[in-house]
Amino acid sequence: MFSQFILSSALVAAVAAHQNLHQFWVNGETPGYEVGIRPSGNGNNPVTDVTSIDIVCNVPSTTKPSSQVEVVPVIEGNTIKVQWDSSSHPGPITHMLAGPFDDVTAESGKGAWVKVDELDYVDGKWANELMQAVNMTHEFTLPIGLASGQYLLRSEMLALHGAQTIGGAQFYIGCMQIKVTGTGSAGSCTPSIELPGAYNANDANIYIPNVYNGFDPTNYTAPGGPVASCGGSGSGSSITSKIPSSTVLPISSAATSSATETSAATTPVSDVPATDVAATSAAIAPSSSLTTSAPTSTLVPPTSTATTPTTGAGGEVAKYGQCGGKNYSGATACASGSTCKVQNDYYSQCV
Repeated sequence: MFSQFILSSALVAAVAAHQNLHQFWVNGETPGYEVGIRPSGNGNNPVTDVTSIDIVCNVPSTTKPSSQVEVVPVIEGNTIKVQWDSSSHPGPITHMLAGPFDDVTAESGKGAWVKVDELDYVDGKWANELMQAVNMTHEFTLPIGLASGQYLLRSEMLALHGAQTIGGAQFYIGCMQIKVTGTGSAGSCTPSIELPGAYNANDANIYIPNVYNGFDPTNYTAPGGPVASCGGSGSGSSITSKIPSSTVLPISSAATSSATETSAATTPVSDVPATDVAATSAAIAPSSSLTTSAPTSTLVPPTSTATTPTTGAGGEVAKYGQCGGKNYSGATACASGSTCKVQNDYYSQCV
């Protein structure tokens, strides 16, 4: 269960734990840093209104619309690896698909989604802890039986450190644009949910009033319903907990990432051939934009200065920063537009 001692230590670092999805790999190959991912117009801040359209793919970027984001080719059954900024927030990670579409870049994502992956609480550790052991990465396989076409692949990390209050759970969301070569037909994956619509602020896996006192996370399941089955061939599978940390290389310098990003961004992604799917379902289709270097060699360390809450002028705490709690000795006045809200005995936050 949640321990006040353990979580109070984690919450001290929560100020710097806001996060974004920055990169993904297909069978160990990456299209590049932040390539194929819709940028957030919300900085690295969470979505807390589960009825908002922002619960779908985060706040849309006003500087880079989805039409300018590449669509990355994949094949059903491929292994997908995602990497998020480091997080001390306890909670699950899930992945969902929306589609197929003719042109995913024109889609908002509002409507039907199917869950293809979920990692909650395993052997005494939440998904974020398991990911920290492998450089904040998580791997899963796309299900067999997907219809060919373009999809949104939605990655969600749910932070439960404030879940004891309604609206306190924090959703961090990143959406990738992919083109799937598959053997199924549209609607072959069930069950599906609607976003927005399926999440309610009072749901037992979102609002947990006893999260710090008596809550048993071993029975927890993330929002979004069960993992779907597609075409009768079974669902995708989560494999983060099976990967030893030694298989992930250290994060490289920003210079390496910048060079890889530039190369990937200027090379068009080729379409996946529709033939020989069965023979190639275990490998990514050839693409001139995919980087074949070691999976983590293109990463840059998450920056703590991007939009991480900090203490502003006059000792004010920026929105989502810590402003109180037992043993806290920092600033307590919140920046204009936010107020200091008690999350628990050990942590108050500007919201």
